[in-house]
Amino acid sequence: MILLRMIPIILSTVFMNVCLAQLQTFSIQQATTMDTKLAPNFHIPAASLSVIPLLFMVLLIPAYDRAFVPLARKLTGIPTGIRPLQCIGVRLVLSAVSMAAAGIVETHRKSVAVRHGMVDATAPLPTTVIWMEL
Repeated sequence: MILLRMIPIILSTVFMNVCLAQLQTFSIQQATTMDTKLAPNFHIPAASLSVIPLLFMVLLIPAYDRAFVPLARKLTGIPTGIRPLQCIGVRLVLSAVSMAAAGIVETHRKSVAVRHGMVDATAPLPTTVIWMEL
């Protein structure tokens, strides 16, 4: 009976992971069309760009736990800092901001391709891959 109650949670994580996998593969596909040279002798492979969000999580999760939660706990009096639904709401807003940023980067990438006549070109566009990490 407990396993049957877990099915909605399991299904919701499957949908979320499918969305995340699609976003990561699209980012890699975008990066392969951009200039991945960061310095004269330093070239970053497009497939390694998916490591950057993980590095940010490694840095930001402890900062959230050590800085934000104690401050929010003092302000709200809630042991976890904010309520779980508020946390979910903040994450949804941040996801929307992330998707908007991805749209802006794609618009910039497409405009560079059109401006230089490289819409169907196989050569890298004259724009840096740093745009994807801003």
